[in-house]
Amino acid sequence: MTAEDVADQLEQILLEQEFDTRSAELTDKWVLEGIGLEAVEPTLRFMETHPNVDYGMPGALVHFLERFYQQGYEERLLESLRRQPTALTAWMLNRVINGTKEPELRQRLVAAMRAARSSPAADDNAKQAADRFLQRLA
Repeated sequence: MTAEDVADQLEQILLEQEFDTRSAELTDKWVLEGIGLEAVEPTLRFMETHPNVDYGMPGALVHFLERFYQQGYEERLLESLRRQPTALTAWMLNRVINGTKEPELRQRLVAAMRAARSSPAADDNAKQAADRFLQRLA
């Protein structure tokens, strides 16, 4: 499956009444089909483009992406935050920070959260989310 296929499938369910339910069905299908790391970037780009969608708490898409922890997910998440921080991707970064014990990596991730908070590409929700997480980390 290509990145374009992933993006198309996400766009197809965007207007569904129960996006969180439909995204759970979609990610279940991806798991069965063996879709892997190639879905991370297009899913993050979808989240960047649609920051106000109710993804769930944190939702099936986040859980799917987190399957690729320490397989490239973190770097792609940081790239997404540099492009277009959202409240959801700030939350995702916070989850990575909370699971990180290595001091140097943790500092790098916290610096990325600070950058997201002050990014001109971030909307108010993203800035407020990043600020909340940074306050808890202090």
